[in-house]
Amino acid sequence: MDGALLLKVLNVPVLLGWGAMVLAPRARFTRWVLESDVIPLVIGAVYLALVAPHLPGLLGQFDTLEHIGAALQLPGMLLAGWIHYLAFDFLVGRVVLADAQRRGIPHLLVVPCLLLTFMLGPSGYLAYAAVRLVTRRFLPAIAPLPSPAAPVATEGVR
Repeated sequence: MDGALLLKVLNVPVLLGWGAMVLAPRARFTRWVLESDVIPLVIGAVYLALVAPHLPGLLGQFDTLEHIGAALQLPGMLLAGWIHYLAFDFLVGRVVLADAQRRGIPHLLVVPCLLLTFMLGPSGYLAYAAVRLVTRRFLPAIAPLPSPAAPVATEGVR
């Protein structure tokens, strides 16, 4: 599949997911977006398909900016880099929205954070941390690690 077409195809579910998170944060579709890993897993599979032909040689290419630039020139790697951004920014947006809903933070305060995450990744997460601080809903951590003695959830696993 042509890289430009692949980008257009992958953009559709990602844009639908972002639109749902921003415009309809409590809708059934948005709940599915927050609770399902379908979109990130599909993007991850495409990413792996683009990157796999360049492994293992690619693993040693991330030590200097010059090497990273050269790696991005390999066939399919610039697209893979963009897909990487799509997937991770989307995952961060999901975490931000789910956490804000759990904490009861007004959605109008979260929307700018989501938009920043969509466009500028880490800046949106930083903005969300500021919103949590201003609304006095900063602690505990967004994704606290389980204590070593905590049992692993096996609900639904057989």
